[in-house]
Amino acid sequence: AYRCRCAQFILAITPQLSNLPHRDPSICGVPSIVIPRNDGRCVFIINADRDRKSTNMRRKDGKDERWFMYHCPRCNLAVAYDTADKEAAYTYFLESALLKMDVD
Repeated sequence: AYRCRCAQFILAITPQLSNLPHRDPSICGVPSIVIPRNDGRCVFIINADRDRKSTNMRRKDGKDERWFMYHCPRCNLAVAYDTADKEAAYTYFLESALLKMDVD
């Protein structure tokens, strides 16, 4: 399980985040962990508020992407994003936003 920097629970996931692929920060600008949405080996629950409108982001290669941001429900810190409005294949978690929770 993972939490926001303010201690709010954000993510429960079956594999460790360290075992998942990372999106190349030289392309998207921020280190992000790639979580596949339609992979039966990766089951997860997100506790975050998703924006209804996208934020336009310019990638380092000059292409534009639409990011639908997820925010912590307590402190509003951006914790993740999708690049599609509906049926996104992946959700990307911002590495710097999550801390591993100690679970007994």
